[in-house]
Amino acid sequence: MFLLLFGGCSLNNIQQIFEILKYKQILLTRPPTGSNALQGGSDADPHPQPPLGLAYLAGVLERIPDVNVLDILDGNFSENYVYDVKMAVKKHNPDLVGFSAFTPFANPALEAATAVKEINPNILTVLGGPHAVLADITLQKCPSLDIISYDESEGQIEEIVMGKNLEEIPGLFIRKNGKNVPTQPRSYIKNMDDLPYPAYHKMPYFPDGYHPHPPKSTGRKWSSIMWSRGCPFFCNYCNRENSFGLQFRNQTPEYVVDHIKYLHSEYGIEELTFYDDVMSLNRKATMKLLDAMTPEKLGFDLVWDAETRVDLVDQEMLYAMKDAGCRMMSYGIEHGEFIHEIKGGRATLKQAEDAVRWTHNAKIETVGYYMIGLPKETPETIRKTIDFAKKLNCTYAQFAITMPFPGNKLYDEAVKSGLIQLDDTWDKFVYSGIGTGGVQTPVLTTQTLSADDLAAWAKKAYHEYYFRPSYIFQKMLKIRSIKDLKMYYNGYMMLKKDTK
Repeated sequence: MFLLLFGGCSLNNIQQIFEILKYKQILLTRPPTGSNALQGGSDADPHPQPPLGLAYLAGVLERIPDVNVLDILDGNFSENYVYDVKMAVKKHNPDLVGFSAFTPFANPALEAATAVKEINPNILTVLGGPHAVLADITLQKCPSLDIISYDESEGQIEEIVMGKNLEEIPGLFIRKNGKNVPTQPRSYIKNMDDLPYPAYHKMPYFPDGYHPHPPKSTGRKWSSIMWSRGCPFFCNYCNRENSFGLQFRNQTPEYVVDHIKYLHSEYGIEELTFYDDVMSLNRKATMKLLDAMTPEKLGFDLVWDAETRVDLVDQEMLYAMKDAGCRMMSYGIEHGEFIHEIKGGRATLKQAEDAVRWTHNAKIETVGYYMIGLPKETPETIRKTIDFAKKLNCTYAQFAITMPFPGNKLYDEAVKSGLIQLDDTWDKFVYSGIGTGGVQTPVLTTQTLSADDLAAWAKKAYHEYYFRPSYIFQKMLKIRSIKDLKMYYNGYMMLKKDTK
């Protein structure tokens, strides 16, 4: 991509550009992504995911001569994240420290940025990731943060490192004349094949330190992967339009297959999770990819899972997914009453029923995601969601208390109606669910249901779903080994503890 930026330059001019690079030593890092600290536990995520965003940035920067990208400092492997950032800065004296953060985990990143400036105020500090949607308030809160990069950041970080005038770099929030101002909007990457592979070698704990969320695991060597960006749907609970935009773009099937083969040959990866928002939106490209992922053409047996919408699958596609190694598909079903409006005016209850039935017919397990606590939620509408979930009978179900993440329509509406306060208590904005020591206190309440009511309903939903005699009997029939028995027993004990 840097050749595209300076495509009209001669070789001598390019060499001169590299000679004046302002930032040659780069440290990329993220804070820990666990939410147990809210209940007195560890910050570390018990199921850390590879930091693909930072790894993509590292891959882009590695293409620039004379730039040295240090190993990614992943806070999930730190006993004390801020201390470890300080030690890395003292040891390597980087010119630029780039942070990536989700909103619930932004505060440790800002503490680390402050520590960086205390060591050397000349180090440039940059923040990107989903939290960038709150750029103005974040820059106000943290004077030690110089820049916030929003949306895709590969182009921004490259131009920053090249020493381009910040005001001329699209896609940033910068400080100017005592104010926090955005630069021009940036176009999204059109040709996704222009991206390098993520710099997996810059993740010191890859692949063995990273783990899929249960039950998305077979015990094989695993990684996450994305082959597309962007989503054209206007779901009111989602803020993805503020990260990858509304325009769907995918890599070519040939690129993806080469990527998968690389992961297998270099790291022994035999299991993948596709973290695309709508993995199957481009049906033609998806079918071509699935054909190339069969064991006969790929050269090994790949097992994988993905997420997509109930209105973006059909029977032919699902059978092709099974042939290509798919073992699990996750659907955002969300609600037994308001599914249509939640899903951007597209999905229906009938489509959800068809999708789950077709997926099970193809011998693929399912995960159904459901929401409890929409602003106009009542006990009657929650009951419809629980009953609909039991009717669909997905292999697994998750009942999350509705979280109005900053940047989505639900958040904006809740702030305007006074249901939540616009403040910087960002660590509250985590998914509430089972497996973190109990259902957490909701940020958003409704006109008729208190936080305690919603927490009680979430526990009730889990208990009714997983402790049905028919569900337990189905699971018992699937036990094939001591490992299976242990997995189901641990799941049972977790549910029993958290649904009391």
